Amino acid sequence: MFNVEGIEAKTKDLRKQADKLVDELKKLEERRKKGEFDENTYKEKRREIERDIVEVMDRLAQMQFLAGQT
Repeated sequence: MFNVEGIEAKTKDLRKQADKLVDELKKLEERRKKGEFDENTYKEKRREIERDIVEVMDRLAQMQFLAGQT
């Protein structure tokens, strides 16, 4: 029914995406500290990245469930 190798590959990809998004948050904070944009812009961009992280983590949880890794 499910291809275990496919699930493992997707899980690995999702973990990479999550790591990339966390790095984006760190870079965003650095840019804010440098004054590259105002607080409202920072909050908007942070919300967008956080929303993406939640989506990726949700898909990761689904893949882990399908693989039997709870």
